[in-house]
Amino acid sequence: MMKDSEIKKKVNTTLNAVDTIQEVKVSPFLKDRILNNLNVENEETERVWAWFTPKFQIATLVVVVLLNIYAYKVLISEEYNSTVEEFVDTYDFGDEAYTSIFN
Repeated sequence: MMKDSEIKKKVNTTLNAVDTIQEVKVSPFLKDRILNNLNVENEETERVWAWFTPKFQIATLVVVVLLNIYAYKVLISEEYNSTVEEFVDTYDFGDEAYTSIFN
Protein backbone atom coordinates (compact mmCIF):
# COMPACT_ATOMS: atom_id res chain seq x y z
CA MET A 1 0.00 0.00 0.00
CA MET A 2 1.04 3.57 -0.49
CA LYS A 3 1.95 5.77 2.38
CA ASP A 4 0.09 8.97 3.11
CA SER A 5 3.08 11.06 2.10
CA GLU A 6 3.20 9.40 -1.33
CA ILE A 7 -0.51 9.96 -1.86
CA LYS A 8 -0.20 13.63 -0.84
CA LYS A 9 2.75 14.02 -3.19
CA LYS A 10 0.75 12.63 -6.14
CA VAL A 11 -2.26 14.81 -5.29
CA ASN A 12 -0.04 17.92 -5.17
CA THR A 13 1.58 16.99 -8.48
CA THR A 14 -1.82 16.63 -10.06
CA LEU A 15 -3.08 19.92 -8.67
CA ASN A 16 0.11 21.71 -9.78
CA ALA A 17 -0.47 20.45 -13.32
CA VAL A 18 -3.49 22.78 -13.49
CA ASP A 19 -1.14 25.78 -13.34
CA THR A 20 0.49 24.75 -16.61
CA ILE A 21 -2.79 24.90 -18.56
CA GLN A 22 -2.74 27.68 -21.14
CA GLU A 23 -5.48 29.33 -23.12
CA VAL A 24 -6.09 27.74 -26.51
CA LYS A 25 -6.05 30.05 -29.51
CA VAL A 26 -9.08 29.30 -31.70
CA SER A 27 -10.19 30.87 -34.94
CA PRO A 28 -13.10 33.26 -34.29
CA PHE A 29 -15.09 31.66 -37.10
CA LEU A 30 -14.74 28.05 -35.89
CA LYS A 31 -18.23 27.98 -34.39
CA ASP A 32 -19.79 29.33 -37.59
CA ARG A 33 -17.99 26.76 -39.76
CA ILE A 34 -19.06 23.89 -37.52
CA LEU A 35 -22.69 25.02 -37.49
CA ASN A 36 -22.69 25.42 -41.28
CA ASN A 37 -21.25 21.92 -41.72
CA LEU A 38 -23.94 20.48 -39.45
CA ASN A 39 -26.67 22.20 -41.46
CA VAL A 40 -25.25 20.94 -44.76
CA GLU A 41 -25.16 17.36 -43.49
CA ASN A 42 -28.78 17.57 -42.35
CA GLU A 43 -29.92 18.83 -45.74
CA GLU A 44 -28.19 15.95 -47.52
CA THR A 45 -29.75 13.27 -45.33
CA GLU A 46 -33.28 14.62 -45.83
CA ARG A 47 -33.25 13.77 -49.55
CA VAL A 48 -34.96 10.39 -49.34
CA TRP A 49 -36.83 10.66 -52.65
CA ALA A 50 -33.83 11.95 -54.63
CA TRP A 51 -33.88 8.91 -56.95
CA PHE A 52 -37.49 9.69 -57.99
CA THR A 53 -36.55 12.37 -60.50
CA PRO A 54 -38.93 13.75 -63.16
CA LYS A 55 -37.18 11.68 -65.86
CA PHE A 56 -37.79 8.52 -63.87
CA GLN A 57 -41.42 9.52 -63.26
CA ILE A 58 -42.06 10.05 -66.97
CA ALA A 59 -40.38 6.75 -67.87
CA THR A 60 -42.47 4.93 -65.27
CA LEU A 61 -45.65 6.55 -66.58
CA VAL A 62 -44.83 5.53 -70.15
CA VAL A 63 -44.17 1.92 -69.09
CA VAL A 64 -47.43 1.74 -67.13
CA VAL A 65 -49.44 3.18 -70.03
CA LEU A 66 -47.86 0.75 -72.50
CA LEU A 67 -48.56 -2.20 -70.21
CA ASN A 68 -52.18 -1.11 -69.87
CA ILE A 69 -52.59 -0.79 -73.65
CA TYR A 70 -51.09 -4.25 -74.16
CA ALA A 71 -53.29 -5.76 -71.45
CA TYR A 72 -56.40 -4.16 -72.96
CA LYS A 73 -55.58 -5.48 -76.43
CA VAL A 74 -55.02 -8.98 -75.06
CA LEU A 75 -58.23 -8.79 -73.04
CA ILE A 76 -60.42 -7.91 -76.03
CA SER A 77 -58.77 -10.34 -78.44
CA GLU A 78 -60.79 -13.34 -79.63
CA GLU A 79 -58.05 -15.79 -78.73
CA TYR A 80 -58.15 -14.67 -75.11
CA ASN A 81 -61.94 -14.92 -74.99
CA SER A 82 -61.95 -18.40 -76.50
CA THR A 83 -59.23 -19.51 -74.06
CA VAL A 84 -61.20 -18.22 -71.09
CA GLU A 85 -64.40 -19.88 -72.35
CA GLU A 86 -62.52 -23.15 -72.81
CA PHE A 87 -61.15 -22.89 -69.26
CA VAL A 88 -64.63 -22.24 -67.89
CA ASP A 89 -66.09 -25.19 -69.76
CA THR A 90 -63.24 -27.49 -68.73
CA TYR A 91 -63.49 -26.79 -65.03
CA ASP A 92 -67.29 -26.35 -65.06
CA PHE A 93 -67.29 -22.78 -63.74
CA GLY A 94 -69.99 -21.72 -66.19
CA ASP A 95 -73.05 -22.44 -64.05
CA GLU A 96 -75.53 -19.65 -64.50
CA ALA A 97 -77.42 -20.60 -61.34
CA TYR A 98 -74.90 -19.74 -58.68
CA THR A 99 -75.81 -17.83 -55.59
CA SER A 100 -73.85 -15.10 -53.93
CA ILE A 101 -74.23 -13.40 -50.61
CA PHE A 102 -73.70 -10.06 -52.35
CA ASN A 103 -76.81 -10.27 -54.59
